[in-house]
Amino acid sequence: MGERLPQRRGLAELDENLSIEVQRCAQRLRELHERMDLPSYEVAERLSDEGMRVDKTRLSKFLNGREVPRHALAARFHRVLAEEEGTEVDPQEVSLTRTLMYEAARASGAALKAREHKLAEAAEAIEQERQRTAQQLTSLNSELEAERRLRQEAEEELKDLSSRTEEQIAALQAQRDAAQRRIDELQDQVAQAEALLRLQRSEAAMMTRAAAETAAELARWEQAPPRAAAMNVIAERFVEQVAQWRDQDEDQTAEAAIEHLSQTEPLTTARAIWNQFHSSQRMFDQQRMMTAIARFADPLELYRSVGMISSGKIHSSDWTGNLIAALADHAPPETVRRFHKAARERHNTKLVATLNRQLVKRQSRAARKALIKGSPALREELKTWRREEAKERASDIASALLTPFILPILKYLDRRERRQREKQDAAAQAHEQT
Repeated sequence: MGERLPQRRGLAELDENLSIEVQRCAQRLRELHERMDLPSYEVAERLSDEGMRVDKTRLSKFLNGREVPRHALAARFHRVLAEEEGTEVDPQEVSLTRTLMYEAARASGAALKAREHKLAEAAEAIEQERQRTAQQLTSLNSELEAERRLRQEAEEELKDLSSRTEEQIAALQAQRDAAQRRIDELQDQVAQAEALLRLQRSEAAMMTRAAAETAAELARWEQAPPRAAAMNVIAERFVEQVAQWRDQDEDQTAEAAIEHLSQTEPLTTARAIWNQFHSSQRMFDQQRMMTAIARFADPLELYRSVGMISSGKIHSSDWTGNLIAALADHAPPETVRRFHKAARERHNTKLVATLNRQLVKRQSRAARKALIKGSPALREELKTWRREEAKERASDIASALLTPFILPILKYLDRRERRQREKQDAAAQAHEQT
């Protein structure tokens, strides 16, 4: 099947019936694997994650050209290699590996994997275009502000005509008119750049959906849970995109994307992304995601995401603890009332108690007043919790104030009782001796 590639010593020869594209891909992976200098089982373990499992047998298929790896594995191969060699991942090397994988997928008839590679490349190209457009928009806005200042300066100088000659006035008018013409041109260019940026964001969203659908089909073909695989793809790519926006100081874009997703996507997707933020140690974005969920998600869906809590402690770091705190801090009053009602009607007493405690602890008097309006049951429960909290505080204060006085008295009574017992014991011994 065409030319034969040289084989590295210590590796079995590739099947000569494999296409040259598949041989090149397998040879590339063999070179990376050999440079790692790790046992195959360890390489397989480090290539795996929740959405894609790689065992020793599957790794062997990659290295022998019996299976073409999926797109995400290219970066993982190079990440493991960089960790072992103590270097940084080279994007050009990753790109070369992906290209070889794509060509091998096409040549071997792995249509789904070829599509996955193609979509990933298209998404990357769109993102690069979006970055260029964003930079162009920033440059245009800067130039627009400069031209507006020039026009303003010319208009200010034209207000005082008495001290100027006709030539000076004509020059200032020409400067003002030129600035205005340039302003008109720049405003048109800014409007077009903003429209282009919106279209590119829409294209990126469509690519993300197409990638998720492709991942689901691949997972079904590989007999893995398709929904989980698709969800992982969406979560990983969204978190990567938000991180990129943050790094480029495009915080408004990141915030808008988080809010938009919370309003348009199912809660299961939002929760998967919240978990991915946690896994990526992006705690600020994890908190922003939970805030958006509390503000926009359906309260009954929020309750179903928590479920019945019969025992155990609700930790502030888990989904339930974060959600209850976000409900108390950020959710609209109607959302809190409906969530509270759903928990109360289902006798989810531990969840109700936790929510009541957070509402009393975190909300101001004005916020609680707006919350309990139209909900007598919630009003009574919060009153009860406020009384209990007041009792606990009073008890703590009393204990702190009285402890310095009570302890000496208790010690004195203990010493007196001990002396009385000693006297009684001495008298009993004297009586026995007589």
